[in-house]
Amino acid sequence: MRRKRGGRPGGGGRHKLPSLRSYRDFRLLWTGSAMSVMAERCSGMAFTLLVLWHTRSESAAGIVGFAGLLPALLVQLPAGVLVDRLNRRRVMMVCVVVRMVAVATVAVSLLGDTVWVWHIALVAFVQSSMTVFYQLSERAMVRNVVPSRQLGAAMATNEARSRGVNFVGHPTSGAMFGLSAWVPFLTSVALYVGSLVTLVKLRGERQPPRRPGTGRKMRAEVAAGLKWVWGRAYFRTALLIISVSNLVFQGLILTVAVVIREDGGAAGTIGLIMAAGGMGGLCGALSGGWLNRRLAMRQIMVLAHTAWAVVMPTAVFFRQAPALGALFFITSFIGATVTVSGMSYQVRITPNDMQGRVGSVVMLLVSGASSLGALGTGYLLEAVGSRHTVVVLSAVMAVLALVAAVVFSRAGAALEDRADSMEPLDAGHSPSEPAALPAPDAPAPASVPDGTEADPLNHEARRTDG
Repeated sequence: MRRKRGGRPGGGGRHKLPSLRSYRDFRLLWTGSAMSVMAERCSGMAFTLLVLWHTRSESAAGIVGFAGLLPALLVQLPAGVLVDRLNRRRVMMVCVVVRMVAVATVAVSLLGDTVWVWHIALVAFVQSSMTVFYQLSERAMVRNVVPSRQLGAAMATNEARSRGVNFVGHPTSGAMFGLSAWVPFLTSVALYVGSLVTLVKLRGERQPPRRPGTGRKMRAEVAAGLKWVWGRAYFRTALLIISVSNLVFQGLILTVAVVIREDGGAAGTIGLIMAAGGMGGLCGALSGGWLNRRLAMRQIMVLAHTAWAVVMPTAVFFRQAPALGALFFITSFIGATVTVSGMSYQVRITPNDMQGRVGSVVMLLVSGASSLGALGTGYLLEAVGSRHTVVVLSAVMAVLALVAAVVFSRAGAALEDRADSMEPLDAGHSPSEPAALPAPDAPAPASVPDGTEADPLNHEARRTDG
């Protein structure tokens, strides 16, 4: 007997959304991307270890590290244009194949007991470039494999995956490198093969991006993405604040490494502190979906930067490894919740045919200049020392917290938030249904005046503007 819409035995009128695991394409996309991220972490960490151990040259390691970071600045914007022009699933497959072949050349050279710095730098650049394309394509694909009302949960799950891989990837790479220099690279190749298999099984896009006219130049496409982001004052302000906070955290990572060295700590201690940050990020990502359903992005921005401004100065007074590990756990926990909120917001409000370009602008702003944070902090450390550097970084974060509080608490900020949240997904968007479970017998969530959707679990509007 068919149950009345909106009701259930015992009353309450609740409908349970299907688990994300019930969506076949989401499972494939998540699994393949997990293997891809793990492959990149294994080889990326091993690049630095390989150069340091075989050449004994810090400058050579710096060159390789710079080559790996450079695509974040050079490739983001053109990659966004191409991701919007091409079939995103095929782009991801090409990225996996190119990275697999590039890393395999390192494994082969090591089996021949040959190491060239220029070769390692080139492979690091190629792998990072392909990773930019892959990440933009994967983020755009999420809307095609889950319903719109489960985008936040899907983004939280993806972020938890990346944070979890970060937690285990770097120490695993170091352990494999200790066995033999070629082991992490060969492992990366095997992981890329597994990722490729899942992408082959993944269905194509239900709503591929519209192909622009043949006469339209890439510069115009890039300009369109920049104009779209810049035209949303609320969104661009959040991105600019996050970009500066990322610079601060890049500087904090370098400063902590110097603190441990100055205090006579072992190099492995730094890895343990970073692992604590990875665990914090994993926990934050797992709770990010819950928080994202209850608070607007502007509220999360204010709370996050205020919390960062409060906890960062503790590094001035507490320089012991456990205290620094706790600091990184807390800051990474908060950072993961901000990432989940920001990704969900961006994917939700961006038209499908602009996902690549807008995503590339976002990534360029929030992470493309991160290398400048480490560079500037290096000079600052030489000039004033580690303790005063932490003071400067904490002061910058305090200013960011003040700016966030003023900008996102001002009159009109809630209206901007609602206006963006009410922007509909593209017409014709048809997310995939669960592979095994039937779709819930409930209508699509209705829009409510504050720009949120009616909660499908209790048919009540859950406010996000406080």
